[in-house]
Amino acid sequence: MKMKPRASVIIPTFNRREILRKALLALAKSTVSFDEFEVVVVDDGSTDGTKEMIDSLELPYHLVYERQERKGPASARNLAINLAKGEIMIFIDSDILVVPEFIGAHLAAHKEPNVIAVGPVVHTDNLDNPYSTPFKLTDISRAFFATGNASVAKRHLLDAGLFDEAFNQYGWEDLELGHRLRKLGLRKVTVPQAVGYHYKERLQVASLPKHRRRERERGRMAVVFVEKDPTWATRLQVEMVPVMFALDRLLSIGNWPDREGTQRLLKTFEDRGWHLLVRILVRLITHHDYMEGMREALRAQKLFRK
Repeated sequence: MKMKPRASVIIPTFNRREILRKALLALAKSTVSFDEFEVVVVDDGSTDGTKEMIDSLELPYHLVYERQERKGPASARNLAINLAKGEIMIFIDSDILVVPEFIGAHLAAHKEPNVIAVGPVVHTDNLDNPYSTPFKLTDISRAFFATGNASVAKRHLLDAGLFDEAFNQYGWEDLELGHRLRKLGLRKVTVPQAVGYHYKERLQVASLPKHRRRERERGRMAVVFVEKDPTWATRLQVEMVPVMFALDRLLSIGNWPDREGTQRLLKTFEDRGWHLLVRILVRLITHHDYMEGMREALRAQKLFRK
């Protein structure tokens, strides 16, 4: 009889075929026995050949693949948890490349009861050799539970009620679940050896529309987060406070982020090598999109309640 795995690595994905392939191959270098873990991938409606890529791989560990049609990352993770056979759920995103010691370090952390184990996430744009990227101050996270690199016993997730599927777009669903896990009395432990390298493609002006759409989604989901936890701490965390809305109005005066010529101007700056200026302007634009996403959701909320 096949031994039940101790851990299940949970990976939701959407249209990340190539980086997911690298993530799955990185897990194949694990220093723990391949009988000790499984990998559960839930594909949230990819259209880029993700399934065909997975079918082509020969992996030393057991891989479970399931597809659903665009229900969002919260739903994808819940499906993966329900399919999982392990006692410990280890969460990574499909653009995270882990070190060989990753799974063993997470499992060792759960020798202590009632913990959430969190490993460092190093952001990198070096896909050829991500492991050469040093840890930076900007990589520090204070999140209690963030699914880029965290693990928790399955029973605690079930006790907390899993991810709230009202978060049907990108953003905040893991932090909201973290609030509920904290209320169960769980505590966070840091696992320095469980390093994950988060691949973030180098920003190019051509890919700006994709980033803008994602920030709008994150803004809309911030409103859902505040509905679930209407405390001032959460409002501050998601920037749903009057001063931030006012600041956004000031920084986007004349609605310049949405003007027709803005992206052309950014492309000109990029072609001239003015990358710092481009990064600053893109940050202002995407933050404006985030705030606009909140405004859209708040307006819809008011209309619904009338």
